[in-house]
Amino acid sequence: MLHSMSGTESPSARVGAAVRHLRHERGWTLDLAAERLGVSRRLLIQLEAGTANPSLSTLLSVAAGFDVALVDLLDGDDQPRVVVQTKNTSAPVLWSTDGGSEARLLVGSGALELWEWSLAPGDERTSAAHRAGSREALSVTSGIVTVTVGSGSPVSVRAGQSATFSADEPHSYANTGPRPARFVLAVHEPTGGRP
Repeated sequence: MLHSMSGTESPSARVGAAVRHLRHERGWTLDLAAERLGVSRRLLIQLEAGTANPSLSTLLSVAAGFDVALVDLLDGDDQPRVVVQTKNTSAPVLWSTDGGSEARLLVGSGALELWEWSLAPGDERTSAAHRAGSREALSVTSGIVTVTVGSGSPVSVRAGQSATFSADEPHSYANTGPRPARFVLAVHEPTGGRP
Protein backbone atom coordinates (compact mmCIF):
# COMPACT_ATOMS: atom_id res chain seq x y z
CA MET A 1 0.00 0.00 0.00
CA LEU A 2 1.10 3.55 -0.66
CA HIS A 3 1.72 5.97 2.15
CA SER A 4 -0.55 8.95 2.50
CA MET A 5 0.97 12.03 0.91
CA SER A 6 0.36 15.67 1.68
CA GLY A 7 -1.99 17.52 -0.64
CA THR A 8 0.45 20.43 -0.65
CA GLU A 9 3.13 18.48 -2.52
CA SER A 10 3.46 19.05 -6.25
CA PRO A 11 2.14 16.30 -8.55
CA SER A 12 5.77 15.51 -9.52
CA ALA A 13 6.74 15.11 -5.86
CA ARG A 14 3.74 12.84 -5.18
CA VAL A 15 4.57 10.70 -8.21
CA GLY A 16 8.21 10.55 -7.13
CA ALA A 17 7.35 9.43 -3.61
CA ALA A 18 4.90 6.82 -4.90
CA VAL A 19 7.35 5.41 -7.47
CA ARG A 20 10.18 5.26 -4.93
CA HIS A 21 7.90 3.56 -2.36
CA LEU A 22 6.57 1.00 -4.86
CA ARG A 23 10.05 0.18 -6.14
CA HIS A 24 11.42 -0.30 -2.62
CA GLU A 25 8.35 -2.30 -1.58
CA ARG A 26 9.07 -4.75 -4.40
CA GLY A 27 12.81 -4.82 -3.75
CA TRP A 28 13.59 -3.75 -7.32
CA THR A 29 16.89 -2.16 -8.27
CA LEU A 30 16.79 0.92 -10.47
CA ASP A 31 17.81 -1.15 -13.49
CA LEU A 32 15.17 -3.84 -12.90
CA ALA A 33 12.47 -1.23 -12.24
CA ALA A 34 13.35 0.73 -15.37
CA GLU A 35 13.07 -2.45 -17.45
CA ARG A 36 9.73 -3.51 -15.91
CA LEU A 37 8.25 -0.02 -16.12
CA GLY A 38 9.34 0.58 -19.71
CA VAL A 39 11.34 3.73 -18.95
CA SER A 40 15.03 4.60 -19.01
CA ARG A 41 17.07 4.42 -15.82
CA ARG A 42 17.71 8.16 -16.10
CA LEU A 43 14.00 8.95 -16.34
CA LEU A 44 13.27 6.67 -13.38
CA ILE A 45 15.83 8.55 -11.27
CA GLN A 46 14.22 11.85 -12.30
CA LEU A 47 10.75 10.49 -11.51
CA GLU A 48 11.80 9.39 -8.04
CA ALA A 49 13.48 12.75 -7.40
CA GLY A 50 10.31 14.58 -8.45
CA THR A 51 12.19 16.50 -11.15
CA ALA A 52 10.72 14.79 -14.22
CA ASN A 53 7.79 16.14 -16.21
CA PRO A 54 6.47 12.79 -17.42
CA SER A 55 3.99 12.44 -20.26
CA LEU A 56 0.65 10.78 -19.68
CA SER A 57 1.93 7.77 -21.66
CA THR A 58 4.91 7.48 -19.30
CA LEU A 59 2.69 7.68 -16.22
CA LEU A 60 0.38 5.01 -17.64
CA SER A 61 3.38 2.78 -18.42
CA VAL A 62 4.76 3.19 -14.89
CA ALA A 63 1.36 2.46 -13.32
CA ALA A 64 0.95 -0.64 -15.49
CA GLY A 65 4.47 -1.81 -14.65
CA PHE A 66 3.67 -1.64 -10.94
CA ASP A 67 0.15 -3.02 -11.55
CA VAL A 68 -1.46 -0.06 -9.81
CA ALA A 69 -3.99 2.52 -10.94
CA LEU A 70 -2.76 5.83 -12.32
CA VAL A 71 -4.41 7.66 -9.43
CA ASP A 72 -2.30 5.64 -6.98
CA LEU A 73 0.77 7.34 -8.42
CA LEU A 74 -0.79 10.77 -7.99
CA ASP A 75 -2.63 10.62 -4.68
CA GLY A 76 -1.82 7.54 -2.63
CA ASP A 77 -4.57 5.35 -1.28
CA ASP A 78 -5.21 6.66 2.24
CA GLN A 79 -8.00 9.07 1.32
CA PRO A 80 -11.32 10.01 2.91
CA ARG A 81 -14.47 8.29 1.63
CA VAL A 82 -15.55 11.37 -0.33
CA VAL A 83 -12.87 13.23 -2.27
CA VAL A 84 -13.98 16.59 -3.65
CA GLN A 85 -12.14 18.46 -6.39
CA THR A 86 -13.24 21.91 -5.25
CA LYS A 87 -12.15 23.62 -8.47
CA ASN A 88 -11.82 21.50 -11.61
CA THR A 89 -9.53 24.07 -13.24
CA SER A 90 -6.95 23.35 -10.51
CA ALA A 91 -6.85 19.61 -11.28
CA PRO A 92 -3.54 18.44 -12.79
CA VAL A 93 -3.21 18.67 -16.58
CA LEU A 94 -1.68 15.37 -17.69
CA TRP A 95 -1.87 15.88 -21.45
CA SER A 96 -1.83 19.03 -23.56
CA THR A 97 -0.97 20.27 -27.04
CA ASP A 98 0.32 23.53 -28.46
CA GLY A 99 -3.11 23.91 -30.10
CA GLY A 100 -4.83 24.25 -26.72
CA SER A 101 -6.10 20.74 -26.11
CA GLU A 102 -5.76 19.33 -22.61
CA ALA A 103 -6.86 16.55 -20.31
CA ARG A 104 -7.28 17.05 -16.56
CA LEU A 105 -7.55 14.19 -14.09
CA LEU A 106 -10.37 15.48 -11.89
CA VAL A 107 -10.68 12.66 -9.36
CA GLY A 108 -9.87 9.01 -9.11
CA SER A 109 -10.03 6.10 -6.75
CA GLY A 110 -8.36 2.77 -7.37
CA ALA A 111 -9.29 1.56 -10.83
CA LEU A 112 -11.70 4.44 -11.54
CA GLU A 113 -10.69 7.83 -12.99
CA LEU A 114 -12.75 10.86 -14.00
CA TRP A 115 -11.23 13.23 -16.58
CA GLU A 116 -12.18 16.52 -18.22
CA TRP A 117 -10.93 16.89 -21.80
CA SER A 118 -10.89 19.68 -24.34
CA LEU A 119 -9.83 19.08 -27.95
CA ALA A 120 -8.93 21.96 -30.23
CA PRO A 121 -10.06 21.71 -33.88
CA GLY A 122 -7.78 19.29 -35.72
CA ASP A 123 -6.29 17.74 -32.55
CA GLU A 124 -6.29 14.02 -31.84
CA ARG A 125 -5.21 11.90 -28.89
CA THR A 126 -4.25 8.29 -29.53
CA SER A 127 -4.02 5.86 -26.64
CA ALA A 128 -2.41 2.46 -26.44
CA ALA A 129 -4.54 -0.43 -25.24
CA HIS A 130 -5.21 -0.40 -21.51
CA ARG A 131 -5.25 -3.56 -19.37
CA ALA A 132 -7.66 -6.39 -20.13
CA GLY A 133 -11.19 -5.56 -19.03
CA SER A 134 -10.71 -1.77 -19.17
CA ARG A 135 -13.74 0.34 -20.09
CA GLU A 136 -14.20 4.02 -20.93
CA ALA A 137 -17.34 6.14 -20.98
CA LEU A 138 -17.58 9.68 -22.26
CA SER A 139 -20.16 12.42 -22.32
CA VAL A 140 -19.65 15.24 -24.84
CA THR A 141 -20.60 18.67 -23.49
CA SER A 142 -19.69 20.74 -26.58
CA GLY A 143 -18.63 20.07 -30.15
CA ILE A 144 -18.15 16.66 -31.73
CA VAL A 145 -15.64 14.00 -30.64
CA THR A 146 -14.77 11.23 -33.07
CA VAL A 147 -13.86 7.99 -31.29
CA THR A 148 -12.05 5.16 -33.04
CA VAL A 149 -11.44 1.83 -31.27
CA GLY A 150 -9.03 -0.72 -32.72
CA SER A 151 -9.65 -1.32 -36.40
CA GLY A 152 -13.30 -0.25 -36.09
CA SER A 153 -14.92 2.62 -37.94
CA PRO A 154 -14.75 6.11 -36.43
CA VAL A 155 -17.88 7.06 -34.45
CA SER A 156 -18.93 10.70 -33.97
CA VAL A 157 -20.32 11.60 -30.55
CA ARG A 158 -22.02 15.01 -30.48
CA ALA A 159 -22.74 17.46 -27.66
CA GLY A 160 -25.47 15.99 -25.48
CA GLN A 161 -24.53 12.41 -26.39
CA SER A 162 -22.58 9.77 -24.49
CA ALA A 163 -20.74 6.58 -25.44
CA THR A 164 -18.93 3.67 -23.84
CA PHE A 165 -16.41 1.17 -25.20
CA SER A 166 -13.80 -1.44 -24.32
CA ALA A 167 -10.46 0.31 -23.86
CA ASP A 168 -8.27 -2.78 -23.92
CA GLU A 169 -7.30 -2.11 -27.52
CA PRO A 170 -5.79 1.02 -29.08
CA HIS A 171 -8.25 3.92 -29.34
CA SER A 172 -8.33 7.60 -30.19
CA TYR A 173 -10.32 10.78 -29.72
CA ALA A 174 -10.31 13.41 -32.47
CA ASN A 175 -11.89 16.77 -33.14
CA THR A 176 -12.39 17.11 -36.89
CA GLY A 177 -14.87 19.97 -36.47
CA PRO A 178 -14.30 23.75 -36.65
CA ARG A 179 -14.93 24.45 -32.93
CA PRO A 180 -13.36 23.18 -29.70
CA ALA A 181 -14.87 19.98 -28.31
CA ARG A 182 -15.23 19.21 -24.61
CA PHE A 183 -16.06 15.96 -22.89
CA VAL A 184 -16.00 14.22 -19.54
CA LEU A 185 -14.33 10.81 -19.57
CA ALA A 186 -14.62 8.01 -17.02
CA VAL A 187 -11.97 5.29 -17.19
CA HIS A 188 -12.15 1.97 -15.37
CA GLU A 189 -8.86 0.09 -15.61
CA PRO A 190 -8.78 -2.93 -13.28
CA THR A 191 -5.53 -3.96 -11.64
CA GLY A 192 -4.34 -7.29 -10.27
CA GLY A 193 -3.72 -9.23 -13.44
CA ARG A 194 0.06 -9.40 -13.15
CA PRO A 195 2.18 -11.95 -11.33
